[in-house]
Amino acid sequence: MQVTQTVVLAAGLGSRLNSAEAGVPKPLLVVGGLPLIAHALAHARAGGCEEAIVVIGYEGQRVREAAEAAAGSLAVRFVETPDPTSPNGHSLLAAAPLAAPRFFLQMVDHLFAVPVLPLLGARRPFDDEAARLLVDRAPVGLDLSDATKVRLTGDYVIEIGKGVEPWGAIDTGCFVLTRGVFAALADVPPSEPRTVSSAMRRLATRGALRATDIGGVPWLDVDTPADRADAERRLAAWAEAAPAGVALRR
Repeated sequence: MQVTQTVVLAAGLGSRLNSAEAGVPKPLLVVGGLPLIAHALAHARAGGCEEAIVVIGYEGQRVREAAEAAAGSLAVRFVETPDPTSPNGHSLLAAAPLAAPRFFLQMVDHLFAVPVLPLLGARRPFDDEAARLLVDRAPVGLDLSDATKVRLTGDYVIEIGKGVEPWGAIDTGCFVLTRGVFAALADVPPSEPRTVSSAMRRLATRGALRATDIGGVPWLDVDTPADRADAERRLAAWAEAAPAGVALRR
């Protein structure tokens, strides 16, 4: 399955990182010498993407300029979410007019030791599959209290959310999606936050959400100052440990 487009959610303020208070939008937070948006676009290029749809919001013009500078061979287009403080499902919905029939979804604050998007496209989709999530069945070094958990039956996701117990894997924030996700987002009732996870729950109830395991690849989610400090240490360790040609090209 060849997927050449990615959607990167990069609209956030970074309030938990205290970066917004310092005038730095989360996508421009520098980790390992590069802003998070540059890491995300490097991951997309390494995963075989030709185009990135970047959803911007807070300090959108600055994020746009940084993304354009980091694009390299990627064709980058931008959409703006109406309210960057709203749940991330609103950002994904904003990308609907530009989304391909099948596309990757990346969170701007998730970092990986090596390219993992190809894992999502390694096998042909099933007829009933509207979405596929990359999961970690053996997480190491993550704050599990804040992680989005997944319950599985085989490779079907049957439940997803921060409060799922018992759980069998952790949501890594990387997906391959069809346009069916937009209908699932539209079905989220007003009483429930319109998040990516809320759409995934609707797909899971239909048996339309499957999982692929990350296979032990180290990764992390940069949400807090402690996460950022940990990311600096771990990025350096990943660079030292990666065989030639395997680490992300930045």
